[in-house]
Amino acid sequence: MRRFLGYYRQFEELSPEEVSRELRQRRDDEKAQALTETPALDLSSPAWHEPPHAEIVNAATFALRRAVNAYPDAGAEALTAALAARHGVEPGQVVAGHGAGELLRAALWALLAGAREESRPPEVAVAWPGWGPLPRLVHEAGGRPVPVPLGRDGAADVDALAAAAGAGGTGFRAVALCSPNDPTGGTIDAGALRRLAGALPAGTWILLDAALADFEAPEADLAALTGELERLLVVRSFSKAHAMAGFRAGYAVGPAGERELLGRLAPALGVSAPAQAGMTWAVANGERYLPRRREHAATERDHLAAVLAGTDFAFPAGTGPLLWLSGASLPGRELAAGLAARRIFVAPGAAWGDDHHVRVALRGPGATDRLAAALKELADDR
Repeated sequence: MRRFLGYYRQFEELSPEEVSRELRQRRDDEKAQALTETPALDLSSPAWHEPPHAEIVNAATFALRRAVNAYPDAGAEALTAALAARHGVEPGQVVAGHGAGELLRAALWALLAGAREESRPPEVAVAWPGWGPLPRLVHEAGGRPVPVPLGRDGAADVDALAAAAGAGGTGFRAVALCSPNDPTGGTIDAGALRRLAGALPAGTWILLDAALADFEAPEADLAALTGELERLLVVRSFSKAHAMAGFRAGYAVGPAGERELLGRLAPALGVSAPAQAGMTWAVANGERYLPRRREHAATERDHLAAVLAGTDFAFPAGTGPLLWLSGASLPGRELAAGLAARRIFVAPGAAWGDDHHVRVALRGPGATDRLAAALKELADDR
């Protein structure tokens, strides 16, 4: 109360015209100051920059209001049926979980369990750079991650993965790769995945992180290969193209004969009712909005590539909104710092053990233009 009295007391000796003039001047000064501040542009997060479709929120809200005091359907039957139909597999091959990352964690624990008591830690070949937490998840499961460099196109090198696993003898339990790859955007196709499966030692699993797969056309779907390949586990997410990162929603698709493994991936009491409802709506209606987001990501990749043509900056061709940017004469740390000085924040490649690159998450055309202008400034300053 004293603060408000003090605020108004300063105007007691002023006429209404003077009060109005002073308040207008104060407002104009605040506006001028705001115009001189450059807003931050965060290009470090892989989450989609727009909100989810309004009907996803409506479905989740209705489910929450209807059963906030009840346990959800632990088997997520409606959701798994919709996902199975989408990928052309049986419902028993699908498990809903708390995002692709948690499903990968559970899969690694399950697959490495029998080897943790051996004198030599079980090994997992990891296409690298890949999804950042993967090596840590392997360590936590009692294994040893073995990085295998990507191909020149920024995609997993399936021949190198097979060679690494074969050279490891019985020590390897799995190979892990991303397609589209985070952070490069590189992709593999069904033929490459079949070639990898055929070249791996007996008993070695393929863990495919397909969290960004919705940025590919539906016909590029690799989850359907679980009906053909005996040791393929595909994990997918609703956090990226569906813009549902806050739901912590994802699922795994595996071979029909691996019900024990798939059962160990499922959360003990299931996925929340709002997440199930939102995912179910997204599966049924995703093609209303996913084509626009695919086109948006592709357009911005092409846009930035065209603007940077002829400069020291480049990134591999790929799919989706994440790209692996480098400058021929600018180390990754300096590049990230230079962009940060211009209020543009990217993920330094040092997080992947790489001092030459940064990962950039593309947003809208305005953000791409601002990034391109900042990169040109940095090039001119060299």
